[in-house]
Formats: sequence, structure tokens, C-alpha cells
Amino acid sequence: MAPSNQGAKGEYRTILVAIDRCDSRVYKGIAQYCVEHHWHLSPYLFNDRTIPENWSGDGVITCYGDTLADFILSLDMPKVDITLRNIPQTIPRVVVDNDQIGRRAANHFLKRGYKNFAYFSWADVSINQIRKSSFLETLRQAGVSDDAIHVLKQPDAEVIHDWKLYIDNITNQIKQLPRPIGVFTGQDNLGVSTIEACVNAGISVPDEVAVLGVDNIDFLCECSVVPLSSIDTNLVELGYMAAKQLGRLLDGEIDENEPVLTIPVKGVIDRRSTEMLAVEHPAVAKALAIMRRDFKNGLVLDDVYEHSGFSKRGLEKAFKRHLKDSPASILRKIRLDYAKNQLSQTDTKIEAIAVECGYSNSSNLSHAFKREIGMSPQEYRNEYRSPLFKD
Repeated sequence: MAPSNQGAKGEYRTILVAIDRCDSRVYKGIAQYCVEHHWHLSPYLFNDRTIPENWSGDGVITCYGDTLADFILSLDMPKVDITLRNIPQTIPRVVVDNDQIGRRAANHFLKRGYKNFAYFSWADVSINQIRKSSFLETLRQAGVSDDAIHVLKQPDAEVIHDWKLYIDNITNQIKQLPRPIGVFTGQDNLGVSTIEACVNAGISVPDEVAVLGVDNIDFLCECSVVPLSSIDTNLVELGYMAAKQLGRLLDGEIDENEPVLTIPVKGVIDRRSTEMLAVEHPAVAKALAIMRRDFKNGLVLDDVYEHSGFSKRGLEKAFKRHLKDSPASILRKIRLDYAKNQLSQTDTKIEAIAVECGYSNSSNLSHAFKREIGMSPQEYRNEYRSPLFKD
């Protein structure tokens, strides 16, 4: 049996990538595996939808869809696909964990104290419906009643192609929802549209409507009117593992009946669209407002107790009841959320970020990071730094 870096000629393996309109991070993961294993990545399909006659490739990584369906089915070689769409062939699959995406979204809002929730997606996109089901199931398991769960509907096709009508339609639906509310959108582009609809209608994001997207597409999330929080779906790893599964298939370690391999998400990338903690209790709401306003300015808990109008014991009980957490923990979370955003979205030095967050030095920030997040600030920056801020 030839090792995974060798093809039929014993030199190297030549791999085709048959993917249409895919995130560049998937290509990056595939390329990383190819480099590590000395595979040759064929240039065909980057310019058109054909390959030369008598081309002898070893395998193909596909993204089955309407545009490439016939071409993919015509390829007589081992295949690994990165979708969950119905394919009239048995092909090993590698996909992101869509159930986990829905759970992460629900827990993101639940931990912030939201009592009302909405979901917005494309009804005809299968992965959106998996995310929706998982999102709603997690909310219901947490005791959220059906009355507090809402679904925003996509407008009719003729409305979608008219931007003003489309935004007006979304706005009218949002105006009917209770507030504050957490809105989870199945994709980042829908998250950005939701934010635009809110801003155009004078609805505050995140104070009245918090919005969370999926895929963490930097140029969409960071250039939104209000920067969009999003779930990083680990697309580099998706591409890498798709290539690895193809290598295993070529080596005979797996066959076409291999169960679907799911890739866990990296986590939620916090931006301004979900930085609000939702709560109806007046003293708790006032305390949260103080924390968000003054956490950079050497704020201590005694200041929070003094200005909230509640006793220390009373406020701590109220926090436990409404946010399931202590004032100290919530203040630390606000500081760490800000630090995570600065680490991933800016070039600011860690020492300066620590001071901005209200820590006396970077060592204190590092200690809090390791305790709460399980990694150092530098490790977090290395893992989650936006491509826009990489060399």
C-alpha cells in the first residue's frame, strides 16, 4: 500500500478540489494538508468547470451543489464531500458540527440573561434548519417557554431582490418582537441584514436587539454598522480534515461508507452586537450599566453596590436570581469580553489591553484568562486573531 503522500505513479498524489463559492479558509486547510504530505493540488476548476481528457488524478474534495452536481458525479475517483446535501452516491463526508452551533448560540444568549429569543435563516438551506432545531431545543431544555421563542420569516422572492422592501419586511417583523431579545441568524449575512434593519428603524443593537451570526466572516462582521458577534465554525480545520479523510480513503483505512465526521466549532467571537446583558430587575440593570460604563476606570464592586441603590447582600441575591452569577463574576466577564475583542481585532499590546480592561498589569489579566478561558492572552490572540490584523 502506498503511503498517503504517494500516487499511482509512486511520486506524489494529485488532488482536485471541486468546490463552488466556498470560504477561503476551507482552501487554506486543504492546502495546509497538501503541503504537509507533499500532495499536488491540481489547478483545474479554478478557471472553468472541466478537466483535460486523460487527466489521471488520485482523488477529489467536493462541495456538492447545483452548479457542480453533474461534474462531481461524473468524476470516477475517490471523493470526500464537505456538505450534507443529498448526493446520489455514497461519499465520506466532513462537515461542521451544526448541532453544536445551535447549542452554542442558545447558551450564548442564556448566559447573558435573555428571556426572549428569535431565529432567522434561509428556510431552504438544510444546515440552517439543523442549527435552528438545535437552537430551539437547547432553549426549551433550559426551561424557555414557546411564547418566548420567535422565528423571523424570509420575505417572498420578489421582496428579497428589492433592498428597501427586504429591510422594511425584516424591520416590521422585529418591531413585533418583545425586547430585549437575542436573535440568532443562521449565517453572517443575515446577521448583518438584521442589524441594518434595526439601525434603520432606530432600534438599538445590542441594548434592545442582540444579534449573533455564524461563520465569523471577518469583512462582514467587522464592517457591519454594529460589529457582529459570530460563531467561528473552524473552517480551516474543516478543509484540513477533509484532505485527511481523503488520504485515509486512498490508503484504504476507510471506505465510502465511513460515518460523517463532524468538526467542532472554535467558539463565539464576541463583538458589539451581543455585548449587552439582558435583565429586567431595575437594580441589576443599573449595576450592569455601571459596570459596562466604568469597567475601564478602576471600577471596584463597592462602587457598584453604592450606585445601584441596593445593599451588597440584596444585589448579590438579585444577580444570582436573574443572571445565575455573582456581580464579581459578571464584572470579570465584561472585562474579559473586552480583552478578547481587543486581542482578536486589534494590534494593541497585551499590557495596554490589560490596563484598558481595568487590570493593574498584564500578569493579572493573564491569570484571569487562564482561569476563565483556559489559555493565556497571547495564546488566545494566536488562535482567534482576525486575518485583517495578521501580517
